[in-house]
Amino acid sequence: MLLAAGFAGAGIAAPAASAAALHSVCAEGCSFTSLQSAVDASQPGDTIRVEGDLAVSGTTTVNKAVTVTGTSGAALTQTSNAITILMAAAGSSLTGLTITSDVPYAREFVQVGAADVTISGNTIHGPAQALPMSGWTGNRAVVTQGNITNLTLSGNTFHSLRSGAYLNPNGSGLIEGNTVYNTKGDFLIDNANFTFTGNQRGDASKPSEWGFVVFANTSADRYPSMTALSSANNGMSAWDQRTGEKAVAPLTAGDCKDAGWKTFSPAFSNQGQCVKSTKTQ
Repeated sequence: MLLAAGFAGAGIAAPAASAAALHSVCAEGCSFTSLQSAVDASQPGDTIRVEGDLAVSGTTTVNKAVTVTGTSGAALTQTSNAITILMAAAGSSLTGLTITSDVPYAREFVQVGAADVTISGNTIHGPAQALPMSGWTGNRAVVTQGNITNLTLSGNTFHSLRSGAYLNPNGSGLIEGNTVYNTKGDFLIDNANFTFTGNQRGDASKPSEWGFVVFANTSADRYPSMTALSSANNGMSAWDQRTGEKAVAPLTAGDCKDAGWKTFSPAFSNQGQCVKSTKTQ
């Protein structure tokens, strides 16, 4: 008994947890020259950092709970007709990167296929396409798979795209503080159930066609008021395809001139009220 107690008192220290590793990725001079090889070599909790400009061809599948990030100015350029990054692991993050493509492809740049994913502080944009937007190739910044939960999509900038985010049925999470412009549809809601707050329009000289579009198949208890949705997101426009309700606010005081104040919804009583609204958004 004493011998057993002596061993118990001395104890045997548990092995120390391995420290999270940092894996650098760049065209030359880093630990890895491809994003996928860095993911494959990583462990949960590691950080994969893109340094400089990196061309990618095909899909990188992030299937571990790692953070993919970039140094200042780091950019991924997709060169093939493929999803650029598939976030396939719960707890994975994508931050601080610029993502684009050499030509427009009818693909999303990022697809989310797991719960508890964070996408923040990125700039995702397509190459220039000639107007009208109705003829643009269907590229998208982010697409969610159905039923994913607890997505955080925050502080990103999306522009020059067919759509900013296409949100498939019954996904949920928080979409906040993103800036979107020069895009046909900023947030397309296909019976999804996300919370939107603090999102905003970007470059006023390159407005999007619609801020929010709620598709006709969306449950009636989700997004019951386009005015409320617009107000929670700095006056971004909103269109409910279930009821036809639209919320369209002026971008600048100039939009209120020459009877322009009569064209918005909810309606203004006069030009002065319209102008005042642009100063309070």
